[in-house]
Amino acid sequence: MVVSLLSFCASAGWAQTEITTSLTEPQFHIMGFADIDYDSTDLHGKEGFSLGQAVAHVIAPLGDRLNVFGEVSATAHDSEYTIEVERLIIKYDFSDQNMLSAGRYHTPIGYWNTAYHHGAWLQTTISRPESVKLGSQIVPIHFVGLLFEGKLPGRGSDFGYNVGVGNGRHENVARAGDAGDINSEEAWTASAYFAPGGSSGMKAGLGVYSDLVSPAAGIEIDESIYSAYFALERETPEIIAEYVRSEHDARVAPFASGAADSFYVQIAYRLGGDAQLLKPYLRAERIDIDATDPLLSGLGLDYEGVIVGLRFDFAPQAALKFEYRDEEFANSGRREGSFLVQLAAVLARH
Repeated sequence: MVVSLLSFCASAGWAQTEITTSLTEPQFHIMGFADIDYDSTDLHGKEGFSLGQAVAHVIAPLGDRLNVFGEVSATAHDSEYTIEVERLIIKYDFSDQNMLSAGRYHTPIGYWNTAYHHGAWLQTTISRPESVKLGSQIVPIHFVGLLFEGKLPGRGSDFGYNVGVGNGRHENVARAGDAGDINSEEAWTASAYFAPGGSSGMKAGLGVYSDLVSPAAGIEIDESIYSAYFALERETPEIIAEYVRSEHDARVAPFASGAADSFYVQIAYRLGGDAQLLKPYLRAERIDIDATDPLLSGLGLDYEGVIVGLRFDFAPQAALKFEYRDEEFANSGRREGSFLVQLAAVLARH
C-alpha cells in the first residue's frame, strides 16, 4: 500500500501526471497531507510541538488532453496561518511524450525540488536538504512561466527533458516573481534525465538555470545555476546524491563575482521481514558561499550537517519519523544538536 501511494504521489508532482479522461467521464484526484512535529534543540529557537504544513493537491481534467493541477498549503505561524498557492499548472498533452504547460511550478533544478513536493509524508526524512528547503535563497524553489516537457522512450530506458521560460526571482530572492518579472530579462531553465528502466530505479540528470537578479534598487546580478544528480528511487536501498553550483556576477561596480556550492548525499534502507515497517536513513550535506559572492555572501548561509533518522510506517497512510541533526551554521565553529519527531499522514481520493 505504501509503495502504491508513493507511486501515486509521485505522479501528482509535475510532469508526473498523466490522466486519461473524457468530457463525458470527468475525474477528480484529491490528496491531502498534514504533519505534527516536535523539536528539542540546542539552537536559539523555539522548542516543543508545532503544526507543520497542511497541503491539498487537486488534479482535474478540462478536456481529453487538457488538465489542471493545483497545490495549496497552510503553514502555521505564531498567531496565524499563511495560505499559499504552491503550484497551479494547466497542461496540454500533445502526446504521451510531449506536453506544454503554464503556471507556477517547483523549479526543475536538480532532483529533490521536483521529486518531493509539499506534504512531509512524501519524503523519507522529516526535513528537506538545507539547499532546497522551502524559502531557500540558494535554489529558487518556485518558477512562474511556461514549460515544455518531452520524453524519448528507448529499449528498456527513458530519456526525458524540459525547457522553460518565465519570471525570475523577486527582489526578495527567496520568492518567485509571481506578479511579473521585476527586471528586463526573463529566466530560463533546461534539464535532462536518463532512467535505464526495469527494476533498477536508477535516474541521473543535469540541469541549468539562468536569470538576471535584482535584489535591490540599481543592483543587477547575472545568476547561472548548474545541477547534477544521481538517484536510486527504491526502498532497498534509496540513494540520492545532488550537487548544485550557483554563480553570480554583478553588472555594476565593484563588479564582484562569486559562487555557492552545495551538495547532499542521502542513503536509506527499508528493513526486511518483521522489521519491514522501519526505514533508517542518513544524510550528509554542505553549503559553501564565496566571501565575494555579490548575491549570497553575508546572509549566513554556509552550512554543514549530518542527519540520522528512522521512519516507521505504522499505518498505510501514516508514518512516524525520528531524526537527530548535528549541524554547524554560518561557519560558527560550533556544532549544534537537535532531536525531532514528526507524525505525517496522507489522505488520497481518486
